[in-house]
Amino acid sequence: MYPMISFMKMAMNANFEARCCSSGWFEGTCHVFPVRVYYEDTDAAGIVYYANYLKLAERARTEMMRCLGTEHQSLIGEAGIAFVVRSCNAEYLQPARLDEELLVRTQIRELRGASMRMSQNVVRQEMDGAETKLVDLAIRLACMNGDLKPARLPGSVRKLLGGLAEER
Repeated sequence: MYPMISFMKMAMNANFEARCCSSGWFEGTCHVFPVRVYYEDTDAAGIVYYANYLKLAERARTEMMRCLGTEHQSLIGEAGIAFVVRSCNAEYLQPARLDEELLVRTQIRELRGASMRMSQNVVRQEMDGAETKLVDLAIRLACMNGDLKPARLPGSVRKLLGGLAEER
């Protein structure tokens, strides 16, 4: 089969289209965000600098919200709230290297009145399709108002995230 015809058939597949979204995609309740390791992400040894995994995780959470139809800017402007990291625990299991393609998997573990717990894993997909977990993150986000005081999650946000949470 000619490569262009093969590409066109894949492009017609809805799953392919979902995977090509720059904001990532959902696999059940898990948001998946693809990233590539760039030179700026690495240290002198050519492996991802430990703090940069936090940046990848932040991007993934932002893109998860975008996939759900809302953006941080609209939450700030319309609902008067923002999410801040209350706590973060990182387990660094294996390094990622320059030019590798990675996936950041995000799951909401618990949704509470003014906070949520998430797990985020940075994984590398191997040639055989298996995934190697590189970093395991446990994140707790708090909802804050414009005065930087704790605020309850607005009903619209709770509804958006509630269907993804393991515990409500």
